[in-house]
Amino acid sequence: MQDQPEVLVRFGGRLDVTDWQRRHALGEVPDAWPYGLDRMAAHGIRVTPAPVYTGNEQLARLARAAGRFQWLEARTKAGKPDVVLCWDERVGVPAAWQSSMVLTGVIWLTDEHSGRIRRILGGSGLRRAHRVWSLSSAQLPVLRDVFGIPQQRLVHVPFGIDADFFTPGGEPTPGLVVSAGNDRHRDHSTLVTAAGRLKDPDVRLELATRHPVEVPSELGVRHSELTHPQMRDLYRRGAVTVVALRPNLHVSGISVTLEAMACARPVVVTDTPGMRDYVTHGGTGLLVPPGDVEALAAAVAELLADPQRAREMGAAARRDVERRFSTQVQAGHLAALAR
Repeated sequence: MQDQPEVLVRFGGRLDVTDWQRRHALGEVPDAWPYGLDRMAAHGIRVTPAPVYTGNEQLARLARAAGRFQWLEARTKAGKPDVVLCWDERVGVPAAWQSSMVLTGVIWLTDEHSGRIRRILGGSGLRRAHRVWSLSSAQLPVLRDVFGIPQQRLVHVPFGIDADFFTPGGEPTPGLVVSAGNDRHRDHSTLVTAAGRLKDPDVRLELATRHPVEVPSELGVRHSELTHPQMRDLYRRGAVTVVALRPNLHVSGISVTLEAMACARPVVVTDTPGMRDYVTHGGTGLLVPPGDVEALAAAVAELLADPQRAREMGAAARRDVERRFSTQVQAGHLAALAR
């Protein structure tokens, strides 16, 4: 290996890094590359994004039917790098069949909705990878025991967000509860019910999601789509950010949680195994049991009633993001794997 390993980064799908860079220059998105993977350059790594797949989309869709992996997208040519780094298993599994030195993340494969064929194909590919990492430490035992990946190849890499983009600003609006998220493990119905149980007439909920959940007009509003700058403004205006989740291992909700924490706001989050890696109960936020409307309402009410504690908790959350959960820190962990 060279002193500065050359790493080819595969994001999957049609994610165009060049277009992302253009949008970043306009202030529309955080980080110069998705997930800040360009920051590995600051840790002695030469990084190059894989070319975007431009082949036949119908053929690619047919290939994805085999386990939902992106078999053709992972075949774009890009020289002979020392290492191929794949953000997730969609391209990581196919890449592991094609290259000898592959580092791949795993996000969704360990959750129960993964079908038998997907698990078989996923496990066979991942066992060929040089290293397999996850953003949730709770996934590692499953990857070892169910998918047969040797323990020494498994690594927990804490997720990071752009702490230079998501920053504190302004005073919170008293009573404003903020939430967001679109994935299948969001439990927005429990959040709306809990918000309706709060007795404070000043409580208002602003929920950003494409899910067709109803937010009563007297309680608040649902935004079907917000830009990254608009979300940053919403976090800053909120008194507390709530992330209600259904049980999962892959730390659903972590982007919203860390973005709010970076904006120095306290969080109330469902206590899933992966989330315990990121939220310190009573220190940077409050963790509540899944599906427990009363516990969720009580935790939100507790922080709304004590603005000083909420302020202190938000400040601690910002410090924790800077120390452990920024994309710069995440890039350092991935650079160490590449070396």
